[in-house]
Amino acid sequence: MAVTSHKRQPAVRRRGWHPRFLLRPRWNKVLADLGGNKTRTLLVVMAIFIGVFAVGMIMSSQDILTNQLRATYAATNPAHFTIAIGATGYNTDFTINTASSNTRGFDTDLVEVVEQMPEVATAEGRRVFTAQVQVAPDRRQTIQFTAIDDFDDMQVNTIAQVRGTWPPPEQAILIERSSMPELPAQVGDAIQVELPDGTRRELPIVGVVHDLHQWPTPFLGTVYGYISRDTLEWLGEPRTFNQMLVRVAQHAESQAHNAAVAQQVYDKIQKAGLDPAFPQVPTPEEPPLEFVITAITALMSVMSVMAILLSGFLVVNTIGALLARQTRQIGILKSIGARSSQIIGMYLLLVIGFGLLALVPAVPLAHLATGVFTQEIAGFLNFDVQNRRIPGMIILTQAAMSLAVPLLAALGPILAGTRITVRAALDDHGIAQPGGQQRRSQLTGRGLRFIPRPLLLALRNTFRRRGRLALTLITLTLGGAIFVAVFSVRTSLLGTLDELITRLYNFDAEIYLERTYRADYLVSEAERLPGVVAAEAQIQTSVRRVFPNDAEGLPLQMFAVPPDTQTMLPRVQAGRWLRPEDENALVISTGMQAENPDLQVGSMLTLKIDGRETTWQVVGIMPTFAELRWVYADYDYYSRVAREVDQSSYLRIVADRHSPEYQAALVNAVETHFKRQGINVSSTKTMTELSQGDREVIQVIVVSLLFMAFLVALVGGLGLAGTMSLNVIERTREIGIMRAIGASSGVILQIVLAEGLLIGLLSCGMGTLLALPVSRLLSDALGELLFADPLAFHFSLTGGLIWLLLSVVLALGASLLPARNATRVSVRDVLAYE
Repeated sequence: MAVTSHKRQPAVRRRGWHPRFLLRPRWNKVLADLGGNKTRTLLVVMAIFIGVFAVGMIMSSQDILTNQLRATYAATNPAHFTIAIGATGYNTDFTINTASSNTRGFDTDLVEVVEQMPEVATAEGRRVFTAQVQVAPDRRQTIQFTAIDDFDDMQVNTIAQVRGTWPPPEQAILIERSSMPELPAQVGDAIQVELPDGTRRELPIVGVVHDLHQWPTPFLGTVYGYISRDTLEWLGEPRTFNQMLVRVAQHAESQAHNAAVAQQVYDKIQKAGLDPAFPQVPTPEEPPLEFVITAITALMSVMSVMAILLSGFLVVNTIGALLARQTRQIGILKSIGARSSQIIGMYLLLVIGFGLLALVPAVPLAHLATGVFTQEIAGFLNFDVQNRRIPGMIILTQAAMSLAVPLLAALGPILAGTRITVRAALDDHGIAQPGGQQRRSQLTGRGLRFIPRPLLLALRNTFRRRGRLALTLITLTLGGAIFVAVFSVRTSLLGTLDELITRLYNFDAEIYLERTYRADYLVSEAERLPGVVAAEAQIQTSVRRVFPNDAEGLPLQMFAVPPDTQTMLPRVQAGRWLRPEDENALVISTGMQAENPDLQVGSMLTLKIDGRETTWQVVGIMPTFAELRWVYADYDYYSRVAREVDQSSYLRIVADRHSPEYQAALVNAVETHFKRQGINVSSTKTMTELSQGDREVIQVIVVSLLFMAFLVALVGGLGLAGTMSLNVIERTREIGIMRAIGASSGVILQIVLAEGLLIGLLSCGMGTLLALPVSRLLSDALGELLFADPLAFHFSLTGGLIWLLLSVVLALGASLLPARNATRVSVRDVLAYE
């Protein structure tokens, strides 16, 4: 007996039957579940992939664009502040200073004196002026010349050679690369330039350069050219500088410190007998166009995260259905000794498999998409992306999201499905319809006898699995809500932009003059022209707030306008607009108030204007663009304070017609007439040209958001496809019986397609309703980012109609493959189905 017992023991201890190896086949089961139903696996993996792909692309793009733009900008040694005198030019905050009567400039000696100050690291003088360049037989465009003393020794705001000759020889010009598409010429060709006094010159283009300190030509419509100081004299301009670019020696990262140094330099220049405008002090090392990247990526990031969260709903449905089908398998596993924790681990590993299958293609494809996206945005903003290396932290984030989100989504169904007892699991014979729901179906059938039988079956099947239906509807509804919301944001954004442009720039043309002239003379001459309804002389300049402790704030853009202006339709947010009887009244922008929260309607403040301090009272607060520090004052009162009575170098003109063609003809007529009167025109702009750049920025933002909205909607479509596939699989017996009693393939196809269509239409209605608050939320967020004020909300009916059409297409497309599979179910399949 001892021997017999000894011989039986090895049978129990054989490797394949030892208890600790008994459950090893469960890992094979995980692989079988992954590959057993390829359609189901593909749908889940695709949904997770889209979210992980989008997150990776947006995070990488934001990191690359922001870092590359800042690195490229820093490499140009940007000025910490700029001081201008008597010049017309754009500032770093997208505003403009009009020319003053002060035509004296900085000479080389004064620049060297400033550079010797211990607080200053480098100072460099340049001369900037504008003229007109012929870009078509009947059209001219503003060209801004920058004269540089030594192209080989630029220390501040450096420009880079792209191709051609460097430096430019005398009577030749270099063109900024974003301006080249606007010109009917290439390197080696000549352009014709008309100077403010009417003189015409031909300048050969000898090279192309890159200047990151200028707004790209498509934004403003201004062509940028670079010449030597010898060419400057040939064009009739003095050799003196009208701009001084300064870099601070220490603590340059502090804007307040830079402003303090700028004040010292400003005081020194005034002591030299000159009267420049207040220095422009930008945020240190922050490129002017960085806000565009922030606006684009901020909302896209939200939608990319939304995409991967929605993929979690498909994981919940898939795992829930799989557990329901494998209830008896779970019971068998438990009956042979498997613990709940082991079974839970098995299904969690399945979910990890889904995540890994999504992650593997998502990382490289996100990298490729990042390259394309960053190239487009960088090209639009006129800078180069040299390094597209994706930080490892972003890949880790993608990995975490591809695993964590599906695991968290599946944990609930897995815990619920694996808690079943052995007896209950072995007694399970499929997915039974609850009695209450059966009774409701019977009542529905009796009450809706007029509905065709296939449609009635589709209606019953739609609501059979209410939990799964709810998750599918949530996915599609959220996807639809975001899709429609993006169209509403587009409508609101363009509407707000149009409204803001109309309120702030309600004119057809603006004329910049080389120097100041009598304002009433300019107005009377302009109004003599046919088609001119009104003309207004205004002043735009920089001023600075003086605080009670004698500290001075950052420069403010001052607009001196007539209180009864016809070139603006001001809408104040608080208080009132200017009145003719006002003197020291001031209307400030919301951006100005955001930076100075102590200012309210009725507040008194001190402004320094041309070195003299004056007291003003805030009478109104008005929204403008973003956080711009703008202030509005009465023209007559300001001109007395500035000692420029009845003087102006800037004119706004309102015409009786507003088409782009008429506006272009109007500025040509004004230029011709003014030159006959001896009034030198520096540059002109039509309202169409001014708004075109703003619209281009908006369109880039909108297209980016639409791309993300499409991805989110696609996740919803995949969720519906997964639901329909699971529904068909679970009704295999039912479909087989229907075929056995004579149901044709066409009838089966109608039932499945009608079910998907019904879900699609339900989600469309719910998504459109949800889009109302979502649209408002996104519009408010984007409005605060771009305009420091919520957008004027407009719900997009077009977006709702497009989503309705897309819902039908998605529903039918998502149901087509399951419906096709349903028509292939045979009686043999029914008998083999478990």
